[in-house]
Amino acid sequence: MGLSLAAAACGGDSGSDNNNQAQGSGEKPQQGGTLIEGGTFVGDPPSNLDPALNQELDAYQVVNALYDGLTDIDISNPDKPVTRPMVAEKYTSNDDATEWTFTIRKGLKFSNGEEILPSSFQRAWERASNPDLAGPYSYLFNFIKGGKEKLDGKADKLAGVTVDDDNMTLKVELSAPYANFPTVSGFQIFFPMPKEVDSLKDQTSWDKGLMIGNGPFKLEKPRSDTEIDLVPNPEWDGTKYEGFNLPKQPYLDKVQLKVSADPDTSFNAFEAGETDTGQIAAGRFKDAEQFGNTKDVDILGSYYWDINQDNPMLGGEKNLLLRKAIMQAVDRDTINKSVYEDSRVPSNQVTMPGLPGYKADLCDFCKYDPTQAKKDFEEWKAAGNKLTKPIDLQFNTGQNHDQVAAIVQDNLKAIGIDSKPAPIDQENYFDQLSDGACVMCRAGWYADYPTYDNFMYDLFHSDSAHGGNNYSNYSNPEFDKLVDEAKATVDTDKANSLYQQAETLLLNDAAVIPIVWYRGDYVFNKDKVGGFTQSSLGLIPFETVFIKS
Repeated sequence: MGLSLAAAACGGDSGSDNNNQAQGSGEKPQQGGTLIEGGTFVGDPPSNLDPALNQELDAYQVVNALYDGLTDIDISNPDKPVTRPMVAEKYTSNDDATEWTFTIRKGLKFSNGEEILPSSFQRAWERASNPDLAGPYSYLFNFIKGGKEKLDGKADKLAGVTVDDDNMTLKVELSAPYANFPTVSGFQIFFPMPKEVDSLKDQTSWDKGLMIGNGPFKLEKPRSDTEIDLVPNPEWDGTKYEGFNLPKQPYLDKVQLKVSADPDTSFNAFEAGETDTGQIAAGRFKDAEQFGNTKDVDILGSYYWDINQDNPMLGGEKNLLLRKAIMQAVDRDTINKSVYEDSRVPSNQVTMPGLPGYKADLCDFCKYDPTQAKKDFEEWKAAGNKLTKPIDLQFNTGQNHDQVAAIVQDNLKAIGIDSKPAPIDQENYFDQLSDGACVMCRAGWYADYPTYDNFMYDLFHSDSAHGGNNYSNYSNPEFDKLVDEAKATVDTDKANSLYQQAETLLLNDAAVIPIVWYRGDYVFNKDKVGGFTQSSLGLIPFETVFIKS
């Protein structure tokens, strides 16, 4: 998820370098062929492909192929990713980073031939900030002057957005200083929209037909629950984007993204030669070593469990000792070894090595300590508290989360806490969490863009609670103040210090239980497929993948 886009360093470059060698990176890309892709949609089809509504990394693989944004992250050097202009030819700001001007490249078109103008972005932003449509990422419009008022239904327009199609300029006045806005502006909810979207009677139906975009691919036919087919967008020319080393057209004639029932089905289909790529299933990481794979790629992503702070049995100050007990009861090493064959990295906080500003060991009790966990639980009960029913351990089906939940259940039982698995189907899982269904729920987050605030603001700020990506509904004024001040601070070192203080506060409030940091989990046919990589943001650049001669 979560997407699931300043500069960041990947947590180690050996994975990317070795992976490129395994692919035979010296082979010249070939034009043509079909990639049968089986490693992205594992469990259920995507909930949504609309850039205004999507919140899943798997779906973002397709959204990112269909659309280009104002900017993008150049991660050709994993140690020094750089935000570069993309659809924007350039961008500038005033001294305090409250006003940004983007100059849109001339001659770019949507897949239907419509010219991309500054008003194409304004149309998209007004649509995505409409409170009747607003999706899980709509809180990002709080960055823009008038965004909060628009989302609250108190304004008809985003006051801070001004366009001049004749001069190809898009001016954005922010609600507060924000030096990372160019990076955020390249994210999916800010992608441009063609005029055709205005004619929809139901705005939620945009991704049900031949959704029009401006990226390297377009939909060959409307999506189905079993397959999504992408073909090159003839209006796209990657050579117009300086600094990204993109081809004029995608090398592949088609990408067929197959939906599989679960990771085992995905891996078995790949092993049988039915697909060219797959997802590495639990218990198959050793087997994956004989194929091309991305398991050595360090991902800027975190796997964790949220605890809903609105839940009377678990949330609030009076239940802090209970949450601390749960935090210390979880055996992360066993989860990593038993479920993931040591292919991930046990974590003791949300942010990870490689993220700008990361500082280790911010939490006092985020490590496995069953003795202390039992003491805290007993102290919580001695204060007159009790659990009225087993704690729901919620997770989305079709992945390996049931195995994680089983270990957590055993860990909690060992200190006297009753819990029970509570699976929810993948297609509805995150929508239900956004609507407040979380009790103790499995979540994960791949960086949308490599900035500290993408983890703190998007996941735990009050702005993203009750309908956003803050499934714990964590709301702490002191935390919000630290994050807001950090976002408005142009000095990088000072901003990072504020973010570290905020994360320390979050962890010591025990609203989230860090489990592991992600690593790559794709497997591919290295004899047939070239150019297949997974970035530190978890994305596959399908426009540079090719079928070998």
